[in-house]
Amino acid sequence: MNTENILRTDFGNVMPLEFISSLLTMLLICIFCLVVYFKGKKYKPLDKPKGIVSIGEMIVSFADKQVEDLMGPVYGNFAGYVIALAAYIFVGFMIGMIGIPNFIVIGDNAIINSSKLFTALPNPFTNLAFPLMIGFISLMLIQVYAIKFQHAKYLMRFVSPIPVIGLATLWVPMISLSLRLFGNALAGFCLSTLVYGALGNTGWGLILAPAVMPFFHAYFDVFSGLIQTLVFVMITMMDIAQEGPEIEEQMKMVNTVSLKTTIAQQAKAAN
Repeated sequence: MNTENILRTDFGNVMPLEFISSLLTMLLICIFCLVVYFKGKKYKPLDKPKGIVSIGEMIVSFADKQVEDLMGPVYGNFAGYVIALAAYIFVGFMIGMIGIPNFIVIGDNAIINSSKLFTALPNPFTNLAFPLMIGFISLMLIQVYAIKFQHAKYLMRFVSPIPVIGLATLWVPMISLSLRLFGNALAGFCLSTLVYGALGNTGWGLILAPAVMPFFHAYFDVFSGLIQTLVFVMITMMDIAQEGPEIEEQMKMVNTVSLKTTIAQQAKAAN
């Protein structure tokens, strides 16, 4: 994480490595989705999916079930965002573990002998900008669903009980989600870096690191990445669900809509 250029505005010359990691993360997710899409088109409706298509189907089914159980049936279309968010966080942690070299050198360091040319790409969430961005997206979704279900009552939270308190607490979900993700990612990065440095100072780093560091990466990247993905996604889902009606009321709403749809179809068929 580069903190020296945090206040500079010439972003093209100081593009952080975490930004390249984020782009690579999204590229890998897009490639996976495209492969699943084109392979899925070859299957007939009655054929049993296999391979990567089966994995994609299991992911979608699991996300749909979690959304319905935690949020309710009226949030049926929310599973797409849940999958995208979970994939971005988990794959981002994996990028930091793999240590893919940075072959994209931009700006002042764009020379063949740049020290950044073969620097391993870090976990994108070690840069606070990226946790804040996905936290901001979750915050906006909370406000959108609050307006959708509460209508004019939504504005009351900004004036009751104290106007200043209502405006301040608006940002709590974003700050809580972002700092939790950033803190865990940064802690794992710092500890792994310290252990790498300590092993290197022994003079036997090339021998000791392959034997010791897999355990650190298994915990700080794989396990921690999985936990942070689940925590971030689950809290986002619960925060949004709190703005809508209870599940029992949602079931009544869905049944009413289904009944009206059935009556309309029967009337159309009779005519």
